Amino acid sequence: MADETARERATRLIARGNPAGLLYGAIITGAVMSATANHVPSAARVVVASVFVLIVYWLADVYVRAFADQFNHGRSPLPRRMAAAIRHESRVLMGGVPAIVVVLVASLLGAETALAVDLALWLTVIELGAVGYLGARSAGSSPRTAFRESLAAALLGIVMVVSKTFLH
Repeated sequence: MADETARERATRLIARGNPAGLLYGAIITGAVMSATANHVPSAARVVVASVFVLIVYWLADVYVRAFADQFNHGRSPLPRRMAAAIRHESRVLMGGVPAIVVVLVASLLGAETALAVDLALWLTVIELGAVGYLGARSAGSSPRTAFRESLAAALLGIVMVVSKTFLH
């Protein structure tokens, strides 16, 4: 792996585990930020709301996966199924981290809540587009097809950016 390019390394890291979880985490976090940014008094409240919803979504995802696994893989004890689901679904939490970090850092540097959230939402657009592109390339798609996948994923982020404007 010494000859691996940055794109190949990023693709390998994204493809490992549950790449869909990264998208879900980014989408959930961005949606909460978009919906709350104009209705709470501080960036801290946006972060708290985002973390809360992300964790609740993750816990629900973990339980639903553990529940469904008993039908797909035979009956095994709930703790074993939950442990496997926690490992698999941890990418959901990771997907939300970049936007949360941007809001925290921007607000610590003095940015108003609206600007901090705007920066986080645009990062989410980039994150979704990058994961979409790298995922498509990992699956063997041509650069042109991967670009279309990237645009489709990024459009979800654009919806959040636009909705923030209309939700105030």
